[in-house]
Amino acid sequence: MNRIKKLRSEAGLLQSDLAKKLKIRQNTVSNWETGRHEPDQDALREMSKIFGVSIDYILGNTDIKNPLTSEDISGLTEKQIKILEMMDKLPEQDQDELIQQAEYRIWLKHQKESGQ
Repeated sequence: MNRIKKLRSEAGLLQSDLAKKLKIRQNTVSNWETGRHEPDQDALREMSKIFGVSIDYILGNTDIKNPLTSEDISGLTEKQIKILEMMDKLPEQDQDELIQQAEYRIWLKHQKESGQ
């Protein structure tokens, strides 16, 4: 569970700190991080709250830390929703490249509009 280690480190927590929050032993956290064992549903739910991410993110099922809520989606067009869904299916490097391409196209558009 490399995501647990990454999230714990990002939060500035030691294994012992996370263990205290979860009311478990430190070696249990260590076993999750090394892949020897997996956390149970209760631990996943609690870590989701602690780190502010989805359980799917912790498990590595998605690269999106927080899925969009219905409130988030209500203001989006169908095309925007489709783009987000497709981006989630791409590796991170491909996502970065698409973002750079979009930024470049926006820059070009502004250049044309400003007559440069």
